[in-house]
Amino acid sequence: MSKKSVVPDAWDDDWESQADKADAAVASATAKADEEVKVSKAERLAKHAETNRKLWESAEEPETFHFLAARDNVPLKSEFKPTLKVLSRKPTPKVVQRIDPATGLAKMQLEDEDDEEEQKKDQPSPEELRLKAQREREEKQKRSHYSKTERRGFTFRTIYAS
Repeated sequence: MSKKSVVPDAWDDDWESQADKADAAVASATAKADEEVKVSKAERLAKHAETNRKLWESAEEPETFHFLAARDNVPLKSEFKPTLKVLSRKPTPKVVQRIDPATGLAKMQLEDEDDEEEQKKDQPSPEELRLKAQREREEKQKRSHYSKTERRGFTFRTIYAS
C-alpha cells in the first residue's frame, strides 16, 4: 500500500493532523475548479467542440476485442451453411371483365393461369374423348340389343304361354 492514504488511519498517533491535511487538499481542489470556471466563452466553445470531436471519433471507431484478436479461432463460429430455399408466392390473379350474354351486364371474374393449367391437365385429350364416346356407344348398342331380345323373348313366351 502507499504511504499516502486518502482516509487517515485512526490507529496512527497523528491522525488529527492527517485529517486536517486531507481537508486542506479538498479545499485547494475546489479553489482550482473555481479558477477554471473563469474561462471565456470562445474558449469554452472550443473545448466543448474538441471533446465532442473526440467523443464522435471514439464512437465511430470499431471497438477491437483484444481477446478475439489474440486468438485466431473465433468461438461460436459456425462452418455449417444450410442450403438456400427460395420461397415464392402465386402471382396476383388477373381480374377480367366479361359480359354476361343473358343479362347484358358486365361481371368481374378472376382469371388465374394456375387454375387454367390444372383444368387443362384434368381434361382428357381429344383422342381419349373420342375413345370414350366410342365405348359408350358400343355399350348403349349392347344394352339396346339385349332389351330388344328380352322383349322378343317376352312376347314369344306370352304368345305360346297362352
